Amino acid sequence: MSSKSDNEINWNFYFITDSNLTKQDCMKDVHDAIMGGARVIQYREKNRSKTEMMAEARILINMCKKAGVHLLINNSVEIALDVDADGVHLGQSDMPLEEARRIFPNGIIGISCSTLADVSEAEEKGADYIAVSPVFFTKTKADIGQPLGLAGITEFRKATDLPVIAIGGINLDNLESVVKAGADSVCAISATVATDDIEASVKKFEDIIEKAKGEK
Repeated sequence: MSSKSDNEINWNFYFITDSNLTKQDCMKDVHDAIMGGARVIQYREKNRSKTEMMAEARILINMCKKAGVHLLINNSVEIALDVDADGVHLGQSDMPLEEARRIFPNGIIGISCSTLADVSEAEEKGADYIAVSPVFFTKTKADIGQPLGLAGITEFRKATDLPVIAIGGINLDNLESVVKAGADSVCAISATVATDDIEASVKKFEDIIEKAKGEK
């Protein structure tokens, strides 16, 4: 098995930025998410140039370091290394995991998984966490596969000791069942970024996740 980072992953709510959904801006969104209790931020940006992304990421890493929060960059080891981010998140069609681990040996590297074969490969090649994606149908991403459902979370949980992050179509109504199915951490983009009060929305997720974990 490839080596993993030594970073401790102990997250409840996993916050992902989305410039298409925000009602304010990325910096304010991240500030509010941190105030709401988020301990990890994924910077995901599809609409800006690399130069603009570098500039935003530099601001975000300063915010996150001051708060003791992990900052991960979506699909760019280059930007993560440039700004000294904590890690990266990869999709199955992004940079190969083993290559990312080679050039970012101490970084947190997570990868989206939609099959048990993906999970096995993630473990073998040195991932620090896996994302079960998508759990339910979501409009946030156009390229999602078939929803895995609660049974998918449970299957992935049984198949790996890596932290399991659940993403896709999750909201306050189904959150408790997602955690009890085996998710260690949960992401809900539309249910937080698109709201009028991100801090309050994230806090609700944090509280429910913490309570559900205690009831497992």
